[in-house]
Amino acid sequence: MKKINSFIIIGGDSRQIYMAEYLDALGYDISVYGLPESSISDIKYEIKEKDAVIFPLPVTKDGKYIFSTVPMKETADEIVSYIKPQQPVFCGMISKGLESKLKKNGANVHDYFRREEVTVMNTIPTVQGILKAIIDNIDYTIFSSNCAVFGYGRVAKATADALSSIGSEITVCARKYGDIALAATKRYNGCMINEFYKIANKFNIIINTVPSLVIDKKILNNVKKDCLIIDVSSAPFGTDFATAYELGLNAIQCSSLPGKVAPKSAGKIIAEGILNIIKEEYDG
Repeated sequence: MKKINSFIIIGGDSRQIYMAEYLDALGYDISVYGLPESSISDIKYEIKEKDAVIFPLPVTKDGKYIFSTVPMKETADEIVSYIKPQQPVFCGMISKGLESKLKKNGANVHDYFRREEVTVMNTIPTVQGILKAIIDNIDYTIFSSNCAVFGYGRVAKATADALSSIGSEITVCARKYGDIALAATKRYNGCMINEFYKIANKFNIIINTVPSLVIDKKILNNVKKDCLIIDVSSAPFGTDFATAYELGLNAIQCSSLPGKVAPKSAGKIIAEGILNIIKEEYDG
């Protein structure tokens, strides 16, 4: 396969700006489109000229346009139609429909957010963002507070560990008994999600990482009025925000935290994931 020496980075936010700087410093020929630094007038020509294409994380938020901080006149479908056969395309959280269209056009599609090293390292800025959101929204110390963490995947585990390390009492809420048992090895309390409403009123802080409705009306009717609820899950999210607002609760939807609190680190993490794919698939 052809060695990759150049990229066009299409769309994104400040993570992609830092990614472009990082890859440029490594000697790659970089163009950007849909970002403030873009000077491209002909996106179709630029895609044809570059060895590979990088789309953002997520690729699209509305299903029609590539996610970007600078609006693009071209739809996602139009941009996909410009991809060359066999051209490597690197993307994050791509929809099945868009991935199918890319592959139909002959592109070699790689979802970097499925990479273990990317998802593991991405938990670090995510947890940093969670801690910042907590600090910005409480008038008491995290130390000695009662915190419930919904889910027990990578982000939830890292969040529980971080909060515990600064003195919080942790309760892990999960659907699987195995996750409760695993949390118990860290000396965390455990509660099945469908039973949480019974103890909801003991918590100061609730963090949700589950991307389906788990913090529902039954739970919200039983939490403390000054409870802070932070939802870091992806769409469709896990908190009934409409009910939370009706009840006057402080419920915050905090998705895409790495790009908001540590874009430089997040951009480098994605870039390194892409470079690892290239080493495995194109430089061998």
